[in-house]
Amino acid sequence: MATDACDRGLVSASIVQRWYADPVVRSSLVAKLLVLAGGVVNVPTGAGPRGPRAVSAYVVLSAGAQSRVFRVRGAADAPSVEELPSATTLDVKHFQVELQEDLQPSLDELRTEGHPAHIEAARPDWVTAFVRKHLKSTEGLDVE
Repeated sequence: MATDACDRGLVSASIVQRWYADPVVRSSLVAKLLVLAGGVVNVPTGAGPRGPRAVSAYVVLSAGAQSRVFRVRGAADAPSVEELPSATTLDVKHFQVELQEDLQPSLDELRTEGHPAHIEAARPDWVTAFVRKHLKSTEGLDVE
């Protein structure tokens, strides 16, 4: 059933209550982090520090029926990680629009200051590191 929905491009991520209640189930799953959409406001050159300044991304913890969705956003050096509701429909186009809305204020601010800032795709390994750290610190979970 979930595979059919995934093939159509829309999946309703559900959190199974057993995930939280049974540590044996949680530890026996092979979970993997996947970036659905992600962007950063980057300053490639100019005065001041170069590199990413703001991030916005949507990451899935893929673990079968226990899959979960996280939003990463904020300052690139310490973004917040928030788990989205279990009934969130995964719509990549919608996430891309939200990325633009999240990153635009930072982009505008940097350009007003004279920085040659732009939005570019976030490196998946960099974004998933924030979710990995969040899961380790809040739930003690180690994921790939």
